[in-house]
Amino acid sequence: MQAMAEGDSDAARAVLTRRRDPTLLPTYFTDPADPVQLVRIALACGDRRLADEAVRIAERRHERNPGVASLQAIAAHTRGLRDGDVAEIARAVRYFEPSPRLLARASAVEDHGRLRVGEGRKAEGIAELGEALKLYAGMGATWDATRTRARLRRLGVRRNLQPARPVDDWAGVTDSEISVVRLVAEGKTNREVAARLYLSPYTVNVHLRHVFTKLGIRSRVDLIRLFVAHQDAL
Repeated sequence: MQAMAEGDSDAARAVLTRRRDPTLLPTYFTDPADPVQLVRIALACGDRRLADEAVRIAERRHERNPGVASLQAIAAHTRGLRDGDVAEIARAVRYFEPSPRLLARASAVEDHGRLRVGEGRKAEGIAELGEALKLYAGMGATWDATRTRARLRRLGVRRNLQPARPVDDWAGVTDSEISVVRLVAEGKTNREVAARLYLSPYTVNVHLRHVFTKLGIRSRVDLIRLFVAHQDAL
């Protein structure tokens, strides 16, 4: 996932298939929704064999657990993503509705919107991407929300779902900066924050410098003190 976040799909594939034939991938991953990410990596590398294996993993899970709506949705999502099948991903979105897996649901909604735009159904696609952005923002999935905002901007749409903040110095702090501050307040180093948010340490440093300037402070101690005082409203 870190390799994909950095735009290096070949490195991501190498991690998955190192010393292993792609058809021998584990039949169980840390999260049942991981086959969707496998398909993304496979498509980015042009590896149809890996994509097919990811679909088989998702389908086997669904077959063995036929009453689990989220597994049915994940199987449909992997097939739709592999084949570029808008109708199949629409079914995945529908299957996800009763599921508590909001992140997986948002991912399917985003893909549905993206493919609709690709079909020339721009207005419908923008509506779907807007819904995905609301889901991501609502659960604090900053990385995914940022990506979806970028998709909308490329379509000429700007969406700002930042929550209301107190009218003081914090009002000028962005969502991305808040995400960094939260982790700093937990005691994480800049490098640890970078790894958690899939950012470079340089970007974390830049965010912190901006926050220090906006809040008129000079130290992490001051930052943590102010964050603790305002965290319920941020």
